Amino acid sequence: MSALSGTLTLLNRNLREGLRSPVIAFVFPVLFPLFLITLVASSYERMAFIPGFPVTPYAAYMAPGLLLFTGMMGSGYSATALVLDAQSGFLDRLRLQPVRPLALLLSRLLFDAIRVVPAGLVVLGVSVLLGARIDSGPAGVVLLLVLCSFWSVAYGGVFYVVALRTRNPQAPLAMAPLSVLLLFASPAAAPPYLLQDWLASLTTWNPFTYVIEGIRALMTGPESGTVTEALLKALAVLVGLTVVTQIFVVPAFARLVGD
Repeated sequence: MSALSGTLTLLNRNLREGLRSPVIAFVFPVLFPLFLITLVASSYERMAFIPGFPVTPYAAYMAPGLLLFTGMMGSGYSATALVLDAQSGFLDRLRLQPVRPLALLLSRLLFDAIRVVPAGLVVLGVSVLLGARIDSGPAGVVLLLVLCSFWSVAYGGVFYVVALRTRNPQAPLAMAPLSVLLLFASPAAAPPYLLQDWLASLTTWNPFTYVIEGIRALMTGPESGTVTEALLKALAVLVGLTVVTQIFVVPAFARLVGD
C-alpha cells in the first residue's frame, strides 16, 4: 500500500471516528465562536463608532479572528486520539498491515484541516448575516477556508508536541485556555490603538495577529499595506509555526512507534 493510499484509508477512519464523537470533533469548534459573534459583537456594537475604528459594523471586525478560532477549538482532539491509538494497541496492529506508521500522523493532520471547514462556513455565514462582508469575492471565501485549515494544523502542532512528549491523553485538554490568551492578546476584538500599551506591544509578538490580519485583508481590506503583503505575512507565520512544531512532533512520534 502506498503512503498516499494508507494516509487516505486512515483519514477515512478518523472521519468515521469523529462522526461517532461529533460534539468534540465537529460541534465544539462552532459553539464558542458563534457565541462570541452573536452575543459579544451585538453587545459591543457601539465600539465601531469610536473615531478611527477601522471597520463597521463591529461584527465585521470580529469575524476574522472568530473564523480562525474555529480551528483552535477542540485542537487537542486529534493529539489525544493519537496517544490513545498507541495505548489501545492500534499502533501495534498497524505494524502488521502494509501501512507506514507515519501515515497515521499525516491522516490526523489532514483530519485537523478538514474538520474546521464546516465550522468555518457556519461562522462565516452567521457573520455575514450580522454585517460582515467579503470584499475579495468567491475566491476570497476559498482562501479564507484554506487559511483556517492551515491555522488549525499549525496551531494544533503545539498540542501534538505536548501529547507525544508526555504520552498523556489528558495533557492536550489542559491546554485549552491557551486559545483564549492568544485571542485577547491579538487585534481580534479591538485594534491595537485601543489596547493598553503593554498589551498592544504583545500583539506584535503574537503569531495569531498576522493570520488574523491576513483573513481581515480578504474580508474588509488591509489596515495597512496591501492584501498580498498581509497574506504573505500570514503564510510565513503558518509555515513557520507548522515547521517548528513538526520538528518536535515527527521524532517524538517515531519514538512512540518504535517503542
